[in-house]
Amino acid sequence: MNGGVIILAAGFARRFGSDKRRYRLPGGKTLLHATYSRYRAAFANVTVVVREEDQALIAELGSPDTVIAQDADLGMGHSLASGVRAKNDWDYLFVALGDMPYVSADTLTALERTLASASNGTIVVPVYRGRSGHPVGFTRAHYAELARLEGDNGARSVLAAAGKNIVKLTVDDEGVLRDLDQPVEPT
Repeated sequence: MNGGVIILAAGFARRFGSDKRRYRLPGGKTLLHATYSRYRAAFANVTVVVREEDQALIAELGSPDTVIAQDADLGMGHSLASGVRAKNDWDYLFVALGDMPYVSADTLTALERTLASASNGTIVVPVYRGRSGHPVGFTRAHYAELARLEGDNGARSVLAAAGKNIVKLTVDDEGVLRDLDQPVEPT
């Protein structure tokens, strides 16, 4: 089966106060580069969804496979829909957030293995201590609905309608919940 991950990185980081995708983490990598590197090490196919004006950012990442979200200013749902429409030839895809660089490689491997062997119609969600996290994986049966998303709610409506088709994979990885919405204090 052919699948991969779409990293959503077309947001405007209004709560962060600056372009958090370029925020330097301890160790020197930018937030988006750290996230991209983590997923690139675990998935054969990685696509980054960005805005049209992000050519310099794309170059900083080493010119990865990208999708331009023309209407990113209208919300995450639009960016997600752009990514899904561009990658609808994959059998499954994971949706990752560009501000979540702490998901472990073991978790990513377990999530992909679970979804790659699942029946069409399955959604896989990582769960840490009873809380659902990211990345969330979808089989092809959900693409049409994902490709129509709008606004800033992401895929919540798709998850709400999935019912028993959701596989909750319990993981021992706080990284599935940990995003950066404000600068990290030096340690």
